Amino acid sequence: NYGNSLFYGFISTAPRASFLTEFIFKAVFNKVPLDEYGRASLAPQGLRRIESALVMSGLLRREEVVVTVPEKIHKFLNEETKVIGISTFDPLGKGPASTTISGPFGIVHEDPFNAYYFRKLVGSEEVRKARRLGVTVVVGGPGAWQLGYEEMERMGIDVVVEGEGELIFPKVVASILNGALEYPVRITVGIHEAPKAEEIPPLLGGTVGGLVEISRGCGRGCQFCTPTLRKLRHRPLDAIIRDVKTNVEYGQTNVCLHAEDVLRYGTFGIVPDHGKVVELFRKVSSVSGVKSVGISHAELASIASSPSTVREISEILGLERHAWLGFQTGIETGSTSMIERYMCRKPAPFKPVEWRSVVESAFSICDEYNWIPAATLIINLPGETENDVLQTIDLVEALQNYRSFIVPLLYVPATGGTNRHMRFLEDAMRCHLELYRVVWRHNLKWMEELANDYSRKNNPAVKLTIRSAIKFVKSYLNRRVEEVLEEALRSRTSLCHMPEIK
Repeated sequence: NYGNSLFYGFISTAPRASFLTEFIFKAVFNKVPLDEYGRASLAPQGLRRIESALVMSGLLRREEVVVTVPEKIHKFLNEETKVIGISTFDPLGKGPASTTISGPFGIVHEDPFNAYYFRKLVGSEEVRKARRLGVTVVVGGPGAWQLGYEEMERMGIDVVVEGEGELIFPKVVASILNGALEYPVRITVGIHEAPKAEEIPPLLGGTVGGLVEISRGCGRGCQFCTPTLRKLRHRPLDAIIRDVKTNVEYGQTNVCLHAEDVLRYGTFGIVPDHGKVVELFRKVSSVSGVKSVGISHAELASIASSPSTVREISEILGLERHAWLGFQTGIETGSTSMIERYMCRKPAPFKPVEWRSVVESAFSICDEYNWIPAATLIINLPGETENDVLQTIDLVEALQNYRSFIVPLLYVPATGGTNRHMRFLEDAMRCHLELYRVVWRHNLKWMEELANDYSRKNNPAVKLTIRSAIKFVKSYLNRRVEEVLEEALRSRTSLCHMPEIK
């Protein structure tokens, strides 16, 4: 359960080879609570939807669908077991965060935790034995796109379901039970096979991080972004409240509302519907047992276009300097040309040429009302030039006085785009290295305060681990990072020539 703090989950993208990351991983990632039978009290939100879909479809009874942890799979393997379903976010470590930090293109050329534990699970003796006895192994989840037929054959995976599975997966299981599928097979869910908002089934158990989906899809149309391929839908408020209550029943009193842009809940336009968003937060906050309400994502353009909504949410949640609302968002670039080329609707209702002022305005609003952005930058967008990177550097420098965390991520063409791969350090242009240094110094400025605030409600062991890690970063790792960047900068004789990448 990520130490009861959802954003610690990104530790799973770090390389296992590092003593520091291994120590943090083991200290922070506490085990999921189980009931007396070995069923998990908490599970990833997407897996909970699939659990519910199987039951609500009438295909299976509640007791025939078990959600558990890898260590307890053996308790539920018998002659009646027909399917093992595995949900994965990043099975091969090919997501943007893992690619940037770990693996062949990352900062440290070692496998990340997520890839290691996925291999360990599908290659475990329990799963291999079950498969020999005729059990079908099915993998789905946000990372299913990484698993092609070659990987399926090598890892012993029979079926991969890619896309929204609430309507399709019960049919897949029915086909498995009837012996109607030939393996291996990949099933890609089309846009017309995805559930409508009212067809998304309710949660039947608690979710990791208390995550409750309020909307699905995006609609801004940015290229290379998976959520934009999904049709935008908003779940009914009563369905959201029901899921919040379910989480509270399972001990998740800290709820995180999930959407690609929480501020666009209830509208299919670009500007937030102030009334609907405020009503959402008022009603969720008033659910008996809820101690805090967080969000997963918000768009900077939505913040800039509706500061009154941000202010009122802050008042409802009782935010203050050291009790803030953290969320993920995307700056992606400071380049007007990159915005116009790949993300022309990202600044809406503003124009692409106004992107820099949109970002600065949103960061200022966030700082005033105690919202803390964890903002991504995309490195090595197709066609990116030195001037594009320099514009991004200028933008990051303009944000230095706003509490925030900025994360440069390598471009990953998950939706079929093409571009030559770039190693984060070895293949970086001089301007990329300058950007890394500006970002590093920005984060170092705010790191200790934000980490202390974020960990203050963690248990003592997690709190000590996080705060000790930050002190290590500031006292030792900072010097090492500065040395590495300075050495790399000295080795670059040109700002604008990308080295050949084999």
